[in-house]
Amino acid sequence: MAQKSKGKGNDFEVIIIGGGPGGLAVGSMLAKEGVSSAIIEKNSTLGGRYRSVDFCGARVDCAVHFLVSLEGAAEKSYMYKFFSDLSLPLEYKIIPWSMGRVTKEKPGKIDFLAMDPKLGAANFFAFFAFAAGVEPEDSTKKELLKMADICEDMSEEECRKVVNVPFSDWIEKNVEDPMAKLVIQNMGPIIGAPVTEVNFGMVANSWRTFNISGAPLIWYPKNGNLQNAVIDPLTKYYTSHGGKVITNRTVRSIIIEKGKAKGVRVSNDQNNSMLEEYSAPVVVCAVPIHEAVSKNVLGRQFLTKDWAEAVKQYEKLSVYDLSGFYLLRKHVISSARGWVHIFDTDYGIPTYVGDVCSGSFINSVNEPPGKQLVCAMIPGTLEETNFGIPARWDKVMEAEKRWKDAVEKAFPGFNKAIEHEGRNLQLNFSRYAYAVVPKEIDIQSPNIKGLYFGGDSIRSIGTPMSDKCFQLAFPICERVLDYLSSLK
Repeated sequence: MAQKSKGKGNDFEVIIIGGGPGGLAVGSMLAKEGVSSAIIEKNSTLGGRYRSVDFCGARVDCAVHFLVSLEGAAEKSYMYKFFSDLSLPLEYKIIPWSMGRVTKEKPGKIDFLAMDPKLGAANFFAFFAFAAGVEPEDSTKKELLKMADICEDMSEEECRKVVNVPFSDWIEKNVEDPMAKLVIQNMGPIIGAPVTEVNFGMVANSWRTFNISGAPLIWYPKNGNLQNAVIDPLTKYYTSHGGKVITNRTVRSIIIEKGKAKGVRVSNDQNNSMLEEYSAPVVVCAVPIHEAVSKNVLGRQFLTKDWAEAVKQYEKLSVYDLSGFYLLRKHVISSARGWVHIFDTDYGIPTYVGDVCSGSFINSVNEPPGKQLVCAMIPGTLEETNFGIPARWDKVMEAEKRWKDAVEKAFPGFNKAIEHEGRNLQLNFSRYAYAVVPKEIDIQSPNIKGLYFGGDSIRSIGTPMSDKCFQLAFPICERVLDYLSSLK
């Protein structure tokens, strides 16, 4: 039998499950409005995939990750707007983002392609020439521009109507030029998942960027990492405005009675997993919804039919990404590039093997004098890198070897220069929300009052990756306040 927590710790207006960027965003905004809330976090510290970890004396992101703006400026991102709304500083820097092509025929050389915002949709032409090795024909250019124009004309609402259409199906029906069709079908590494597995609505919403803003912009905190630039100030804001942080607690179930959220049952991981209850008329699930369902935190019986099918599809794209950390005995990789998608052409066609992150992407991390820190990000959503859950270690090592081999071709001596290396597997950012679903999952349960959803698994349509967490915080706060007001 679960015991009630004693004192002030058991009754709140809102319980938030998960202390990552999504949970902290919602909690901070509600705290600003004077709402009493508690964040329940299974780990000993907050941060989720924004946490820092120690590596050879350096503090690095546990999940190598950049931030994206589809609006042409970092100031237009929802994270920046969110920090401004709370009057918190958020200094940033623009990160060079490019694609690199390597081959054993050109040891010590790497061909770069960086998207140029001035080119807009014409960036597709450059990518085509880069990947195929030839300039596209006029008919191919016309077809690629037509696709960009179609996406530009679609509103967010229109994009939401086609989340049930696989991007690969849309290509077959709407792209006639065979070469244009070929290059678009091979854009999985740019999208982050196979074109057969993602919905056209998400693609259209993202690709409008090329006509509207020129190209996606990637950025990163100017000083420090995601933990001390984002998580630490939000944690301080949240607690100083009355929010309560409860760590080392694993939520076992959301309490639902007569179609209403009533709180959560948790196990106290510091007290022999003793069960506790925390009461609140509002529960915000800020962990991926499919993760909550798979662990029966939210029973499948509480999902509508279309939401249950969407969660099922999310689970198919829910796999681990690999973050790699390498301390080199000397500087081997040029610091001019920040984040590079590496394509290895020795597989017959340019094959994406992962990303190299160094130089301007990595802030001050107390590198030993004369040594160099290099990070890798290898997504697990592609056919060649699907590690699965639980991850198969042989697949992880195979993917890392492919990455190392490619880096060695561009920067001879890389492998011999490795003094220390570390790896971290973590659930991928957002790409499960790209799944082909009958209906887009929204921030509010359609059948359980007082139950809301934050984090990056909600809504296909919107800003990409973790910026979505901050985008959703605004409407979640508004709806929660309205619901609490109706209970008075």
